[in-house]
Amino acid sequence: MGLGWYMQRLRAMSVSEIAHRFAERLGRHNEIAKLKGIARRRWDGTFTDFPKLPWRDRVPPELRKQLAVDAEKLMRGEWELFGWKSVDVGAPPCWHRDATLGVVIDPDIPARKLDHRHLEHDADARAIWEINRWSEMTRMAMHSALNGDVHAIRVSQLWLEDWCDRNTPGHGINWTSPLEAGLRLMNFCWFDALVRGCNDPDLARRQDELTARIVPTHAWWVWRRRSFGSSANNHLIGELSALVMAITRWPALARMIKPANQMMKLLEHEIMQQFAADGGSKEQALHYHLFAWEMCWHAGMAAGGFTAEVLERLTKAAQYFVDVVEAPECWDFGDSDDAQVLPLPLRRTNAAAEFRGWLMNRGDGSVLRFWLGEPPKGVKAAMRSKWLIHEQSGHVIWRDARWTVRADASPLGLGSMAAHGHLDALHVSLWFEQHALIIDPGTGAYYGNPALRARLASWEAHNGPVPVAGRSTPQRMGAFLWTRHHEKPRIEISEDICVMTFGNGAGRTQRAVHAAQDYIEICDEVGLETSHVVMWQLAPGWQVEQERKNGFVCRHADSIPVHATLNGDAIEQWEIVECDVSPHFREQITTKAVKITFKGTLTTIWRKAG
Repeated sequence: MGLGWYMQRLRAMSVSEIAHRFAERLGRHNEIAKLKGIARRRWDGTFTDFPKLPWRDRVPPELRKQLAVDAEKLMRGEWELFGWKSVDVGAPPCWHRDATLGVVIDPDIPARKLDHRHLEHDADARAIWEINRWSEMTRMAMHSALNGDVHAIRVSQLWLEDWCDRNTPGHGINWTSPLEAGLRLMNFCWFDALVRGCNDPDLARRQDELTARIVPTHAWWVWRRRSFGSSANNHLIGELSALVMAITRWPALARMIKPANQMMKLLEHEIMQQFAADGGSKEQALHYHLFAWEMCWHAGMAAGGFTAEVLERLTKAAQYFVDVVEAPECWDFGDSDDAQVLPLPLRRTNAAAEFRGWLMNRGDGSVLRFWLGEPPKGVKAAMRSKWLIHEQSGHVIWRDARWTVRADASPLGLGSMAAHGHLDALHVSLWFEQHALIIDPGTGAYYGNPALRARLASWEAHNGPVPVAGRSTPQRMGAFLWTRHHEKPRIEISEDICVMTFGNGAGRTQRAVHAAQDYIEICDEVGLETSHVVMWQLAPGWQVEQERKNGFVCRHADSIPVHATLNGDAIEQWEIVECDVSPHFREQITTKAVKITFKGTLTTIWRKAG
């Protein structure tokens, strides 16, 4: 990393955090020796009945079929990274290879000498970690448990043994992130329960050996290397959740680390830091909202519940997710790496819709209800044709039978780094007849394509009005480091119009959104001094063409056309352009957009054709 990054990173830390990091770095020099000592200790593998597996006679029939299809592909080494990208990872997988590029990272390098942000040949650590979270082995074990195919679970055990053989604790890319080790622990808790549920003595003996190799070193290392300070976002939540689950499953870990109830107190503190009072995630990244929430919920199931205050906060967070997400064509705001915690949904590509259905007790959440039981009480669909405001988090939503509007008046992100935030203040996303129409452009990649990541997170990639010359703040100093954060825009609902105001004085920008049954009207006011640009980015599947001097029409193969009319006294030009978007992590495609340059006031009216 450059000197500028290090300077800004230090500025994001408190004095105590700097001291902690210095001590933690010194401690890494003897970490490998300590891990060897942990591995040599006698292990008490006594386990409890967490997680409680559901009754086999209640299995949704579609789940059995999907598990069988998935397991067959997984055993052939045909995996889907991030839920969409088909790759051949091998059988067993090559655990140190970026399967999207074919680059292998030396597994024998001590982990403390690896910089996962900059790997050789532009390999992306996130792509490698994706196949090392063990969710595929958990999925195969689910198939074995529910369909009686013991072969799949034996293959999974062989692969986990291979993983242990090729990933010496403290060495290689898979020992650089405690969150990744935590995700492995979460999956292994479920994997272990599924294996034991088969009541096969041979499987159980092999599982005893696996547990002794995996659980003590993983749990000790996650606790020792847990995130802290300015880095304590969803990572710390994941690490603590994993430890609560593991200590509950294997109580002997409490002697090595902490009792589960003490770990739960630490987690509950972080839950209150992560989720705002209105339920929104302070990270300002919708995908990570669900990611963090699910990890918390699993820990709560392990611990037997939450305190009343924390349960109320998590229930509000569940309600926020139901309010803000639009499925199945989600197009989340903020960072998204399409991560999953456990492979519980029927289909990973539809996970957001299934979680939304489960939280609202609907039929499309039946598979999650099978695995997780009842959702938190009191979550419900919002009233139609009314603005729903989450003021602290900065999101406003309006829905009717045809339109969905999501307006963004949010702060940049969590804490001094705002690691997962995008420059999306005043952005508006539209859905028409359940199809995404105007979108947030996505994330792209983290380390594998930093230029795309920077572009998709920029002011210019979102549709809030931006000066032609751009804005100099906030500044991105690294993959997860912003400086000079912007102020949170103001929100007001006046006579059924959502008004968002960004900045003050001469630099003040205002966007008013009027939603009605027949149209959506978006009025932007920027003053007459400086030309601004609005970029209406269309979702894939939509085509756009100029219809008249002041308007255009958007067409979709599965939808009624949508007309847009542009009004304003100082519209300088408008044109149809092509822009990059990222529907999924590591996916990049080109779609159409309408770019408008103007001064003063611009009104864009969207309505169905005819």
